[in-house]
Amino acid sequence: MNDAEKALPETVISSKPQLQLLLAIREMVAYRELFLAFVARDIKVRYKQTALGVIWVLIQPLLMSGVFALLFRRLGAMPNQTSFDATLFFLAGMVPWTTFATGVTHASASLESSANLVSKVYFPRMVVPGAYIAGSTLDYLIACSMLIVMSLVAGKFGIGFILMLPLLLLIQLCFAWGLGVALAALNAQYRDVKYAVPFLLTMGMFVTVLIPRESWGESMSFVMGLNPMSVVVETNRAVLSGGSVDVLGLARAAAIAVVCALVGSTFFRSREAKLVDIL
Repeated sequence: MNDAEKALPETVISSKPQLQLLLAIREMVAYRELFLAFVARDIKVRYKQTALGVIWVLIQPLLMSGVFALLFRRLGAMPNQTSFDATLFFLAGMVPWTTFATGVTHASASLESSANLVSKVYFPRMVVPGAYIAGSTLDYLIACSMLIVMSLVAGKFGIGFILMLPLLLLIQLCFAWGLGVALAALNAQYRDVKYAVPFLLTMGMFVTVLIPRESWGESMSFVMGLNPMSVVVETNRAVLSGGSVDVLGLARAAAIAVVCALVGSTFFRSREAKLVDIL
């Protein structure tokens, strides 16, 4: 056995979910350099042959927020807010949601698009969808810079937004990871998934971003609170508007996001051995 072979982790196959998850974490750590290479590849491919480059990350949430602000103000739903304030309100929701949706969408179709690589070389298959989720972090940070600038112009920026940013990003990434890797495993066998994901994410956007907390009502508050992205969006808005942050809701959202990441990773690991045959 040469030095290169000794450096690779030993592959262990087990049917126990707990052991599968531990082995998945161990392999992801061992192949961390490959994972970072996949993340860099994803970022380069997305912006290499585009005329506007990262500006697309700013255009999409900004234009959609402007449209929503115009529509809601015309309908009389936001009578006490200026057009700029209404746009900022929706932008606080669209920035995390668009990057979350982009990561999940790309991750769900990643194994299918990388079928030739997956079938020829062994490496932890979770690296492929996971790289798309991690790569969305750059989009999030770029879009957040626009949100910070607009909040400064509106005089609503506070240091609390910066302090909350790491926690909100972690919740978003964990939730996106769980959904992304699980959907990637399902899409490898059932290609209907890639058609259903954009539709479901669009529906999720309307529920998460367009319906403010005060419209939830008591009966819906608990249900909406089970969606970590709803809590992320509402926390962004609370911080920028000077409102109070729901600490209990944040803790619950963080716990749900972590559980989702663990369950999604375990599900992916349980189907990983079959991926070569079904792709």
